Amino acid sequence: MRTFDRTPHRPTTRTHRAALATLCAALSLTLAACGGGTDTTTDAQSTGKAVPGDTLTVAEQQAPPGLNPGTADLGFVDFTMLSYESLFYLSPEGTVEPALAKSWKYVGTGNTELSVTLRDGVEFADGTAVTAEAVKASLEYAKKAQGNQAHYLTDATITATGDLTLTIKLAKPNPILPTLLTQSYGIGQIISPKGLADAANLTPTRTSQGAGPYVYEPSDSVAGDHYTYSANPNYYDKSKQHYKKIVIRIVQNGQTAVNAMKTGQIDVYKGDYTSAASAKSAGMSTVGLPVILQGLSLIDREGEVSEPLGDVRVRQAINYAIDREAVTEALLGSAGTPTTQTVIKGGDGYSEAMADYYPYDPAKAKELLKEAGYADGFELPVLAATFVGFDTMAQAIAGQLSKVGIKVKVTAVTSITSFVENQTNKKYPAVSGGFTEEPMYLEGLDLFMPGSKVFNGFGSTSPELTELFDKAAAADPTERADLDRQMQEYLVKNAWFAPVAFTPVNYYVRPGTGGVKVSAGAPFASPLAFYATK
Repeated sequence: MRTFDRTPHRPTTRTHRAALATLCAALSLTLAACGGGTDTTTDAQSTGKAVPGDTLTVAEQQAPPGLNPGTADLGFVDFTMLSYESLFYLSPEGTVEPALAKSWKYVGTGNTELSVTLRDGVEFADGTAVTAEAVKASLEYAKKAQGNQAHYLTDATITATGDLTLTIKLAKPNPILPTLLTQSYGIGQIISPKGLADAANLTPTRTSQGAGPYVYEPSDSVAGDHYTYSANPNYYDKSKQHYKKIVIRIVQNGQTAVNAMKTGQIDVYKGDYTSAASAKSAGMSTVGLPVILQGLSLIDREGEVSEPLGDVRVRQAINYAIDREAVTEALLGSAGTPTTQTVIKGGDGYSEAMADYYPYDPAKAKELLKEAGYADGFELPVLAATFVGFDTMAQAIAGQLSKVGIKVKVTAVTSITSFVENQTNKKYPAVSGGFTEEPMYLEGLDLFMPGSKVFNGFGSTSPELTELFDKAAAADPTERADLDRQMQEYLVKNAWFAPVAFTPVNYYVRPGTGGVKVSAGAPFASPLAFYATK
């Protein structure tokens, strides 16, 4: 249901832009997602033999406000990754692989310095060479462009140490910087020096200035309707050019998209669950993972506005009082996956020990409320929004909590600006919203650490959680996995949230198209991986 236009509501100050970064990303993906199916690693039409393709047509539900990867919201990176090659590539299996960079490594310990070596002989589509200085300039631009991913590079010092080598030094550890510089994040998509010289005009009316496998064709495109890309003759790896042409069409109505798939006008459609039945009956494959979290964020954890929430027993009672299976079935049907965690099974930080930590137990909830001094319940103001069903979820949770004496008062707002402001002005102690599941490092930055400007609106702190986060950020991958699980277990046991369910991003795939694959490490399919089958 990606029909919510965020652009007119974007705040104008740097602080607000930073605050909106992850919320906009989560919403743009959530709005595109609300769908059914929980296929974890299926590659649509995977048994077909790959053959050279002529034209691939992909349908999206919302048009991008522009085609500048340095300012692109996460929900629109598919429109820029085709023509702007990234420093690294996130494979469908979730591994980081070479792209413009042929090799890389963290220098020393602590994950604060990344050394990168670029491929030799690579050119941008405009004929200029891809050099360390060019990559540095693009990353510096993305850092300053104030897009919703710029904060990942805020403390980065980028130095070209040779024609094809550079280092990225960070003031604080970042263990997943290579992931953040893949095609899945606009900041990692490299713009040529010629493009940067006129970056304000990287729009749908001008050809792309990247080094990707395709080149945007403005003469064969109509902004807001369709975007056409042709194979880049200067691309360094022809084996990755699976089609002569790729077209991304904007189709807001799911049934219209499915009808177009039936007649061969669309090959892949990123849609919502309302299209599932008709797509299946038409012989389309469905690929998706449950990655959009819905539920309550209990953000007033010190009890500043709602004194009861300052008691962990009350927050735990809220979790015991929610029948996740019933709410999920009622609101989402088979499209939802009940959860008590902020990460999906198989995802970064997932804990098997926490899988059933809060079974539905209203008696236990009442017992905890009584122990905390709220045997007669209390009133809980909850902020929600009228998009993506956040308000409907809030009302469903309210019905559950009323059974244990907690009287939820839902205030639903209609704009993203109001939704953001009311999460950060300490007016509402709890929020019914959505969040895109991410690695624990990013969840820390965006969801639960004090620096999170939106999702942690009261600035909750925990010495134990901060220590775990800092250790994990500086740790090697093996040690970090255990620390990530410990962070998730802390969040669950201390009931910082009351998660209810994950919903998936869905891809409907016409026979004859392969490579539409998702995994826990890469839950969003990349059109770079799609190929024709026979």
